[in-house]
Amino acid sequence: MNNPFNEFYHVPSSKELLDIAFKRGMKSSAQVSKNAPILIKAKKKESKRIKVVIEELVNRILSIIKMVPIIDDLPDFYKELASILVDIDKLKLSLGKLNGILPILSSIEREHLRRLKKIELPKEGDQIRRAAFGRISSIINKQDKNLKFLNSIRGDLRRIPTIDYTLPCIVVAGYPNVGKSSIVKNISTNKKIVVKEYPFTTKQLNMGHLEIEGKYEKIKIQCLDTPGILDRAMSKRNKIELQAILALRLISDVILFIFDPTPACGYDITSQIELFHEIKQNFSQEGKIEIIIVFNKIDLAKESEINYLKESLNLTDDEFYLTNALTGENLDKLIKVLKDRYRGI
Repeated sequence: MNNPFNEFYHVPSSKELLDIAFKRGMKSSAQVSKNAPILIKAKKKESKRIKVVIEELVNRILSIIKMVPIIDDLPDFYKELASILVDIDKLKLSLGKLNGILPILSSIEREHLRRLKKIELPKEGDQIRRAAFGRISSIINKQDKNLKFLNSIRGDLRRIPTIDYTLPCIVVAGYPNVGKSSIVKNISTNKKIVVKEYPFTTKQLNMGHLEIEGKYEKIKIQCLDTPGILDRAMSKRNKIELQAILALRLISDVILFIFDPTPACGYDITSQIELFHEIKQNFSQEGKIEIIIVFNKIDLAKESEINYLKESLNLTDDEFYLTNALTGENLDKLIKVLKDRYRGI
């Protein structure tokens, strides 16, 4: 399904909402006969202004509420990822408070329209309309924190990648700065992934695709670039790392685990090996999900470093792939093994 937060657009502040509503209200005009008494004209004009302002605010607030999907109805991946990225309880509370002012606005409209019907002088109409606008302003201004909170979180939620549950998904995992993003960028359609030479450049999930010729038709494979994960207790992992854990747990069909055998990534090889074993134990579903092992940065790696990693993992030469993600060296072999795996589908 598409990212359910794709329609979560700009949320106006209380000032923006009031400016829009009052401007439209003051420009509105009621249909009144030219020959009607001045008092009738005043009643009609001010009634129309109040109605237009309330209608504009109610419609815009409803639009804001409807932009956000019902979190509890979302698939587990989207629901859990949203809870990692933002404070879901605060999100629900903000939407609930906005929804709660709708009957109050309607009540203000009814009350002031009743009062307008009873005026005896045209100037009283202007006074009642001003009083209504004052109460409306007070109600909307109290929602400014909620409106600003919603607007502040929408960017994070809109950046969630679209996941197609009908397509296979390769999740690329490993320590920060080992070359995960470079590999996804080179083997998939997503050429916009940012690659930099320092840890935790990737702060979100990035989706690319790999198309192959299947047995009967073209097959599209999802390639998910994940933020780096550190080898530490789950309770100590940050929001960036938890996104990767979530992807491994819920949507991986194949795990592409990337090692950097050199000191270049800034993390020792022992920690990388421990992370690999954790992922293998917890997310391979007892061997049902294949883990493809890649030793990256072979342009920097010494033979002794490669051999140490190979022996530590108890691997034979055909059980891992040597690559240089920056130059693309040997990535064709990696692409071939992925294509061969899915070609029979």
